Amino acid sequence: MASAKNAGAVGDRTETVNTAPDLGAILAETRRIRQEFAEHGGGPLDNSNVELVLPVGHFAGPMFTRPEAEAPESFEVRFRDGVFSLSAAEYAVWAVAHGDPESVGASPTTRAMVEDAASRAGVREPAPLFDGLAKDGLLVRTRTSGPDAEEFARRHQIRPLALGLGNTPQSLGGFQIGMPNAPRATVGYDVYHMWLFAHQAENLWGAISTIAAEAAAANLEEGDEGVRLIEDPETLLTGFLNAMPVLVSTSCVYIDRC
Repeated sequence: MASAKNAGAVGDRTETVNTAPDLGAILAETRRIRQEFAEHGGGPLDNSNVELVLPVGHFAGPMFTRPEAEAPESFEVRFRDGVFSLSAAEYAVWAVAHGDPESVGASPTTRAMVEDAASRAGVREPAPLFDGLAKDGLLVRTRTSGPDAEEFARRHQIRPLALGLGNTPQSLGGFQIGMPNAPRATVGYDVYHMWLFAHQAENLWGAISTIAAEAAAANLEEGDEGVRLIEDPETLLTGFLNAMPVLVSTSCVYIDRC
C-alpha cells in the first residue's frame, strides 16, 4: 500500500498518510456514472472510420537570434527528445493541420483541407511542404480504425495541454476540458477517461489496452448487473481518434512520437 510521510510542525514528528486509491469504489462509481449518462443523453463512442491528418509535436514558439530581427528565424517544434526548426511556410502548414475549432468536429482535417488552408494563409506551394513534414513525422495520415489506427497508436502518445473541468448536473454526459471558466471542448465520459490517463503509458495503444483490460476485469466482477464498461481496445481507440481533431484543434492535447 502506497503511503507518504509528511514532516510535522513540531519537532521531528512524522505522520503517515494513506494515498492508495480505493479501486473498487472507483469502478463502482464509474458504473454508476455511466448508468446516469445512459439515462441523460450520454452518447456512445463515435465508431466511424475516417481518414485524418494529425500534427505531431509540441510547439515551442518562434526563435529570434538577432536583436534587430523583424521576423523569427524559425519556429520550434519539440518532437520526442529533439526540436525541429521550421521555416515560416513549414510552420504555416503544420499549424493549419491542427484544424479550425469551429468546424473540425463536423469535418475532420484532410490533406486537401490542410493544403487549401495553407494556400489561403499565403503559402504558395503547400504540397511539397506537406510531404516534407510527413516524411519527418510532424504530420501523420491515419484512419480511425483498422491496422492504420493501431499502428498510429503504437508509435504515438498524447499529452494533455489543459485541465479537466468535469461535468455539470445539467449535462451529466458531457465532460469539459480547458481552463477555469474557459472550457475548450466537451467530450463523453470514455474519451474523458482516456484523455486523463493515457499519457501515463509508453504509447497510446498500451494505454488503451490497459484501460480495456481493466474494464474487462470490472465487467467480470460485476457480472450481468449494471452498465458494462467498454472492454474492446479497438472500439476505444476508434472513439478516441474520432475525438482527436477536436482535442488537437482546441489545444487540449498534443501528439508526441514514441
